Amino acid sequence: MSDRARLLLRGAPVALVLLLGLGWLLPEPGGLSLGSGDGEAARRVETTLDAMRDAPLVVVGFDPDVGTYPEIRPTVRVLLADLLARDAQLVFVSLTPEGRALLVAELGRLEAGGIEPSAIVDLGFVSGAEAALVSLSRSIRARGGAPEAVGARLAAFGLAAADLIVVVGGNDLGPRTWVEQALPRVGQPPTVAIAPTILLPELVPYVESGQLDGLIATPMDGASYRAAVDPEGQRDGADRPPDPLALFLGMLVAVGVVGQALGARLVPGLRLLRRGEPA
Repeated sequence: MSDRARLLLRGAPVALVLLLGLGWLLPEPGGLSLGSGDGEAARRVETTLDAMRDAPLVVVGFDPDVGTYPEIRPTVRVLLADLLARDAQLVFVSLTPEGRALLVAELGRLEAGGIEPSAIVDLGFVSGAEAALVSLSRSIRARGGAPEAVGARLAAFGLAAADLIVVVGGNDLGPRTWVEQALPRVGQPPTVAIAPTILLPELVPYVESGQLDGLIATPMDGASYRAAVDPEGQRDGADRPPDPLALFLGMLVAVGVVGQALGARLVPGLRLLRRGEPA
């Protein structure tokens, strides 16, 4: 390896970090605003939440994965803050170990933020995936510390006790599993989902069929929802959303790396063809 190539190899990560840091510091160009869509997905979610009764009981299926959670984390936090502002009783459950680990961190953040402990019921990790969902649809055993009335309601009706179900999904277990395994068993209660973009193709049909009342599954939809609920970015529990310019620069770098890799493979073959030799 030449000295020049070695220098480029060592300097590329530093240059990338500096470039992304510059993207965070520079003002946001208007044309790159994430929330510049029509906001239909955000309106669906807002309409569903507005239709709830006062002080609703909300079951939150929390099973994102580490790889894609950063994409949806700002939206998840604003949604939880929105529900708590509506005096919702939040009942959290995780069906994957990865989701449980992320939920522990989120519950710790809420506790540190001074959230009233009685507003949250933590069912912990329930093993069994799809089988666990079927069991929860029949009856839910709340742990100690849950308000007596809430515990009795969950034990008697299971997931059907919820005024709203929120599914925070990932690759292992997401909204599709809830729609197919749980919701038909409990009368299709109002359900909204937050999922990474990679799950959008498999979830759109459930929105169109009405099995999901709301879905946020792209950064643009998430930005539209956050702007509608918390236009000044001051709501308790919210964090700073992804910077559009940094994302744009990161995508340009990714495209450049992929293009360079493809070019390195194609150029030798093209040269051989140009000389009339077999590739």
